[in-house]
Amino acid sequence: MIPYRSVLDALHDYVPGKSIEEIREKHGLTQIIKLASNENPLGASPKAKEAFIAAAQELHLYPRGECPHVRRALAKKYGVAENQIILGNGSDEVLALIANAFLDSTSEALTCTPTFSVYEGVTRLMDAGFRSLPLRDWTFDLNALAQAITAKTRVIFLCNPNNPTGTYIGREAFTRFMSQVPARVLVVVDQAYSEFATASDFPDLIDELNKYPNMLISRTFSKIYGLAGLRVGYGFGSVEVIAKLWKVKPPFDVNLPAQAAATAALGDQEHFAKTLEVTHNGFAQLTQGLAALGLHYLDTQANFIAVKIGSQCPKLVTWLESQGMIVRGLGSFGIPEWMRVTIGKAEENARYLELLAQAKSQGVF
Repeated sequence: MIPYRSVLDALHDYVPGKSIEEIREKHGLTQIIKLASNENPLGASPKAKEAFIAAAQELHLYPRGECPHVRRALAKKYGVAENQIILGNGSDEVLALIANAFLDSTSEALTCTPTFSVYEGVTRLMDAGFRSLPLRDWTFDLNALAQAITAKTRVIFLCNPNNPTGTYIGREAFTRFMSQVPARVLVVVDQAYSEFATASDFPDLIDELNKYPNMLISRTFSKIYGLAGLRVGYGFGSVEVIAKLWKVKPPFDVNLPAQAAATAALGDQEHFAKTLEVTHNGFAQLTQGLAALGLHYLDTQANFIAVKIGSQCPKLVTWLESQGMIVRGLGSFGIPEWMRVTIGKAEENARYLELLAQAKSQGVF
């Protein structure tokens, strides 16, 4: 056996949502709906697809590592300086860059759980300590997090809206929390789902970048922009923090077609608006249906809904897969009685509700 880093023994494999191909092969189905991974049900922007195809003419060339066109488009859209932006191979890599730049064996990261598991993975890979506190009322317990900060704390991960609950931290609570965080601690706000948020007090935070030099906002093109297959993530922060991330960033990690598609996607406001419309209509459709079935769910600011099923939830998830409906059981998040369903198109949502009613009548749960 070749010696390896002992920290690997403490790492858990990431558990993704099952793919359409996987369920097709397992059950021999031809009609499958996937509502497991919070992907855009409309797919990618037509403009992004066109840009992707055009980029195929230059596949023999290296991409520009600084991603100038994407950074310029992001800077213009959000009113920030280009040197306040980092790009990565998905927001997963942006999180890994943060850990690589700011964590080591003498430090630790904090968060609340259940939440996105990548925070723990990137932290432990750097031999850093990792502490998680329980959510309070299904959202981040900011008072407990503030009290948990020690001399070793270097990074705090906040998922807002939170995955897998869809709950959120309001502006007032966030402002109060930041007043309690030492300037030496980097607060990472993962806003992968922020574009879907409708709450009046949801904190966008980009307008407060200069107020909080120890804050970094992470976002992605995988959700509302429908580019999950291309892997493009980005982050906003202070010039000083972003400069450190560029030092540990691989030179060609965001490929050429991905950069082209992401730039085009930012300019397609029609597709962006249509996605929001489908999501908001789908939320009303699903919540009405779930209520009619007597099922408890969490109010969400994201493009998914967490639904409590009970002890038979794993059985129900497996049964739904056999019927060609892929949803996400939340056992890997530590809440096995719950499932997470992505808000899809009207016909997809209707099929999910139809299958739930059928499963309930048949005693599956």
